[in-house]
Amino acid sequence: MTPRLRRLHASFFLKILLVFVGGFTAVAVYSVSSYWLFDWQQNRQTVRRTAMTYAQLILQELADPPDMTAAQELAERLGMGMRIQGPGVDWATDPAFPHFEEVDLPPALDAGAGRAGFSRELGFGADVTRGEYRYLLSLQAGPLGFGSESVTEELADALFMVLLLACIYFATRYLLRPVRDLSEGVERLRQGDLNVEMSTRRTDELGRLMVSFNEMARAVRERLRARDQLLVDVSHEIRSPLTRMRVALEMMPEGAAKESVVEDIAETEAMISVLLDTERLDSPHGGLTLDSVDLAALVSEIALERADHPPGVQVGSPAGPVVARVDAQRVRVVVGNLVSNALRHSDEAGPPVRVAVERSGGDALITVKDCGVGIEAEDLPRIFEPFYRVDRSRSKDTGGYGIGLSLVKRIVDAHGGTIDVESQIGQGTSVRVRLPVEQNGVRRDGPRW
Repeated sequence: MTPRLRRLHASFFLKILLVFVGGFTAVAVYSVSSYWLFDWQQNRQTVRRTAMTYAQLILQELADPPDMTAAQELAERLGMGMRIQGPGVDWATDPAFPHFEEVDLPPALDAGAGRAGFSRELGFGADVTRGEYRYLLSLQAGPLGFGSESVTEELADALFMVLLLACIYFATRYLLRPVRDLSEGVERLRQGDLNVEMSTRRTDELGRLMVSFNEMARAVRERLRARDQLLVDVSHEIRSPLTRMRVALEMMPEGAAKESVVEDIAETEAMISVLLDTERLDSPHGGLTLDSVDLAALVSEIALERADHPPGVQVGSPAGPVVARVDAQRVRVVVGNLVSNALRHSDEAGPPVRVAVERSGGDALITVKDCGVGIEAEDLPRIFEPFYRVDRSRSKDTGGYGIGLSLVKRIVDAHGGTIDVESQIGQGTSVRVRLPVEQNGVRRDGPRW
């Protein structure tokens, strides 16, 4: 099934519309069937009896054998068509008048009385035999008559059906518009857009549902902001005692205990710096400082700084510079974190971490690939969450506090870029960062903060 067919199959609006069309079709089929079974069949008998009676009355005005001159005058006076066939006679009021075998008339109610009723060739007519002569009469010429329609009426019916379906279509779209808006809002919220807000004047159930969704989004937004603010406040408060601890440690004699405490303090200060740097991305005064930067040269410089760490770093150079308008310091944080993570989770005796920069369409593509332990599929959707770590034991030996990738994601999003990860256990992990490149001196997408 193609993606378009899958979208149509999953469309709630289309299903509602099909219910309307199916209900309308069922009513139309029932009406036609009911008319055919109960009305049309009964009326056909009346029509056939009337046609036969009328034909017998007309024939009473004709002599036997018939006089063709009198028959012509009678046909003109009554405005009807006639064909007579008998011994030595095959006459019709008009050369184009159909022959007996060309006319499809139902048999008369009385056995052997001939045929009478409606036909496409005659309209309202009869086929009667009197003596040696056979008469074919068009009592009401043309297609008009009981149970038939003119072309104009058929076109009017078709136009009415089209207008009716169009009204149903637009009415259904209007009624279900909140469903589409809610679907888009939920998707935006899922992607991390906490500022999603939907306006509506509807007061029905769907309108109230949209109001409830807006209230829920505001509650989530406020709780996340409160959480982030708490982290920032706590980080600020922790810095002071850490500084006093570092000063106090200077008075202690050298030894393993001092080195361990100093290391712990350094890691805690690094974590606090990352938290504060993440928060500054959302600040009007701490956003991105954009400049035209050759990403190929910047990434090569960052990778070479870590080339001495086993298993090493292999840098792939593009054919030329890849210029993008970015915040160089923030991109340095992104690439540095990704390369450090790749080195940390790679086998020291294994293949080196591969880093490459290239143009991909209208973007700059930065790829960091290792052949390390890999990441479980269930962990991939959550690796960019703050403080989430794949290592459930949160062992210090595995490095990090679970906030490096969260900062990476925030920086990439602020540049208007994207980041995605592919990984297989035992085969390694590949991280791809896309950033908009400079085109005629203007970035395609502005930063988001």
